Amino acid sequence: MPFINSPTSKDNLPVVPLWINGSAQPIDGHSLFPVTSSVQEKVIHNAVSASPASATKACNAAATAFTSWRKTSPAHRRALLLKAADILDSRAEEIMDWQMAETSCPKEFAGFNIKAGTIYVREIAAATSELRGTVPQKSMGPTGEEVGGLTVVVREPIGVVLIIPPWNGAVILPLRAISMALAAGCTIVVKASELCPRTHSLLVECFEEAGIPAGVINMIQARREDAALVVEAIVSHKAVRKVDFIGSAAVGSKIGQVCAKYLKPVLMELGGKGPAIVLEDADLEKTAFLCAMGAVLDHGQLCFSTERIIVHKSIYEKFTQILAAVMSKIPKAGDAVTQQSATHAYDVLVDAQEKGATFLVGGPEYISKTSLKPTLVTNVKPDARIWDEETFGPSATVYIAEDDEDAITKANDSAYGLSAAVHSTSWEHAYNVAKYLEYGQVQINNMTCTDSPGGPIRGVKGSGWGQSNSIWGLHEFSIEKTIAFHPSSESNMLIH
Repeated sequence: MPFINSPTSKDNLPVVPLWINGSAQPIDGHSLFPVTSSVQEKVIHNAVSASPASATKACNAAATAFTSWRKTSPAHRRALLLKAADILDSRAEEIMDWQMAETSCPKEFAGFNIKAGTIYVREIAAATSELRGTVPQKSMGPTGEEVGGLTVVVREPIGVVLIIPPWNGAVILPLRAISMALAAGCTIVVKASELCPRTHSLLVECFEEAGIPAGVINMIQARREDAALVVEAIVSHKAVRKVDFIGSAAVGSKIGQVCAKYLKPVLMELGGKGPAIVLEDADLEKTAFLCAMGAVLDHGQLCFSTERIIVHKSIYEKFTQILAAVMSKIPKAGDAVTQQSATHAYDVLVDAQEKGATFLVGGPEYISKTSLKPTLVTNVKPDARIWDEETFGPSATVYIAEDDEDAITKANDSAYGLSAAVHSTSWEHAYNVAKYLEYGQVQINNMTCTDSPGGPIRGVKGSGWGQSNSIWGLHEFSIEKTIAFHPSSESNMLIH
């Protein structure tokens, strides 16, 4: 996918075009919007904002490509995905540079994204062999006699898919979503994030370089004020059969309503308010480090971030001293993707302070326009925003639990249910707590922001619907069809 130097672009900066049916679309200078680096405080390039008409064109291209792509064998799709993973590896530095430029994430986080992202692509490629049908038992007639014939259940790709990836996890999450849909035999319209369209376009470029045919992956992006109409144009398209959205619960609710309007299924991974439960038999030093890191990774801008730390009362004083010491040694937790994002995280802390919360470490304090001081909050009241609102900043709230049951109750007291952690030196003890937590995944003795490519990932409650990763993700993008071969003998036929 070309990064076009266009005379029609603002400030003569390069432009990320719309990519439809294997080619860049003509650039209309009136449809451009700026992509800004929050750290550099400047526009680094421009991107073309899609219209409902161009979005429909992308859907038409994906629908045409689906007629042949759906016929490819799992082995063929696996080979192309593995080749794409190799190309992604070879272009890792370039991809990292653009993710850092567009989202202001640390180099370590960008490196993790591309390294882990290619692992996911390869795991999903391996799972293509697991797309299998079944042969149910023969039916019985009304008097109990065996009915002849044969029934088979086959798995088929669902069709054209709309994928809406986020700017946080700007490499790993779109790679996972694109790979799952491709592996299942679907074609795709990607609506890239308006905050990092160049990063997302590079990923599409790597898949096409691997040999994915033109029209199988199409990519558009839209400025925020255009997004609602563009998304509805895609969801309403008759060829589009599913939506995969990763983002905030607020936006997910709006997309869910549009999908309901057109009766389109949706796979959603939304926000979280991840709790880490620290039991009385936990390794306190190790646990403090994991809780602190889980709270501050990429400036806390992860749905899987550790937002709440729930500590057994018998170790509360000792643990919070260790935790505070660890958090105090973190000079900076990175930068927010935009100044507005940093302001939101700051405002949530101010609101907590005004409602009686206190700070074990930090507080509402800027290090720079886009970076906040790592913070631990305690004495939080239920009416404070931070009680159950994602901060998307480098902070966590700390609570006392009277016992295991109280810890479970406090952890489950959230609209979200994405990821949790339990810390204990006894796996049995940890499991007995984990099994009552209302979360899609529970990490034992690790950060909440942990995932495994070979296992399913899902949100429950307000954190989403459906599953991603490996064969579970492929099943999201395929349907089971029952094909019944009835006997030719009239004596065995049922008449309705």
